[in-house]
Amino acid sequence: MAKIGRNTPCPCGSGKKYKHCCEKKEAEMKLRELPSGRFRYEFGSYGGPGRGYVPSIIGYKEIEPNSWKEHLCLVKPETVLEDENAATAIAEKHLAVAQKTLAEGGSPHDFALSLRHEGYNSVSDFHVVSDEG
Repeated sequence: MAKIGRNTPCPCGSGKKYKHCCEKKEAEMKLRELPSGRFRYEFGSYGGPGRGYVPSIIGYKEIEPNSWKEHLCLVKPETVLEDENAATAIAEKHLAVAQKTLAEGGSPHDFALSLRHEGYNSVSDFHVVSDEG
């Protein structure tokens, strides 16, 4: 993951310089211990008709072999689209870039920061809706 200059605009999109916005939070984030276990991620959209859709990524944690439970939901709240497929396509692209950081030897922190820099935030109380009957 490329180093961000202190005086460059913050990748979170706030318009502030990185040093006055996310630099300290991200340094602290890198020191935090990550949850143990195996995780997998799926891209999608969050929202509904009439409210719009935002790109989203669901993280699942393995609770036992081949059994997964929703662990977290990340959304890009600044990107509200009427087209659900367009929102999903954006999330797919961003997840692929974050996963590439891992494939190229990046850490789980680098994976998380990649998504944070794209504007994703965690949703604390989320509900997964299945397309299945």
